[in-house]
This record gives sequence, C-alpha cells and structure tokens, in this order.
Amino acid sequence: MARHRKGLGTRKQVRVDLRKQGFLIPAPEAPWIECVIVEISDDGACLEVGALAVPKIFGLAFTAGGEVLRVCSLIWRRGELIGARFVTAKELRQRFEPLLKAPAG
Repeated sequence: MARHRKGLGTRKQVRVDLRKQGFLIPAPEAPWIECVIVEISDDGACLEVGALAVPKIFGLAFTAGGEVLRVCSLIWRRGELIGARFVTAKELRQRFEPLLKAPAG
C-alpha cells in the first residue's frame, strides 16, 4: 500500500510497503544473503538485515534468480533496519571511471 508524502516527515518519495524476500549482495563474488525488503520507492528501499554488517555499496536482488538487481548505497541504520539509496548508472561510471583509466602498474 502506498503512503503519500503527507505525514511522512521529510520524505520526498511515495514509499510502498512490500515485505518481500530479497537478497543483499555484499560484493561481486560474495554469497547472496537473504533480507526482507520492507519498503521501496523510486529512489531506494528500507531493508531488514538483522545484525549483518552491510558495506557502503552493495547489490540488492529482488528475485532469487537475480533477474532484477540494483546497486545501492547505505544511507542509515537503525537496529536491524537499513536505508538504501539506489545508485544510478551515471554515479557508478563517475565513481569507477578513474579506476578503469589508471595505468597498470
């Protein structure tokens, strides 16, 4: 069920209550870790991850087969809940382009 901006404090986006299983991907070759996608918006998600240590940048799979993936940035943590912002392709290019252009040493 969507919740509109009124009554959401400083939230700019409508969030949808989801309560769906997802998978946190801490690194490209790391095993996927089950989590619960609590809420989702156009810009990010609230995830229930337990006591799991979450890196600043991670992947989020919405399906067990990985058909729907997003790269996320950790924004906040409150106990077992984290707030994640979806990282755009442009942001990823800007972040990793200097590494790709660096001379091999």
